[in-house]
Amino acid sequence: MFDTSHFHPMLVHFPIALTMVGMIIEVVRFFFCKTESKLPCGELILYFAVVSAIFSLLSGFLFTSSFSGRSLEVRNLHLLLATLSTIALSLTALFYLLARFGKQNRKTFHIAGLLFYVFSAILIGATGYMGGNLVYTYMIGL
Repeated sequence: MFDTSHFHPMLVHFPIALTMVGMIIEVVRFFFCKTESKLPCGELILYFAVVSAIFSLLSGFLFTSSFSGRSLEVRNLHLLLATLSTIALSLTALFYLLARFGKQNRKTFHIAGLLFYVFSAILIGATGYMGGNLVYTYMIGL
């Protein structure tokens, strides 16, 4: 029978990969492309990263097994970082939407969005590290 606790491991890789790739594309675009791109790949990837982060956060919250002791502390830190990552990605998307559809301060919103994209990638990396630590230190072999 299919175990619902498998949802989280299946979903977590999407926000990690999408955030890292999208952020790299946006940094390259910001520093090396002089004209406005008709196809903002990094921005589109960001929106998919936000959706996948939300689903990953929910699946981790709802479908992971219970922990105790030190593993509970690591899980709580992982959950905090995942929540902060999802919020940061959502704010990044908001800045990009304001830059795209806003009437004023478009460049400022784009720069703020890019900075939040980098910050989100760092948070996603830390979240993934703590998740891997949780799995390989406390769960494998159980």
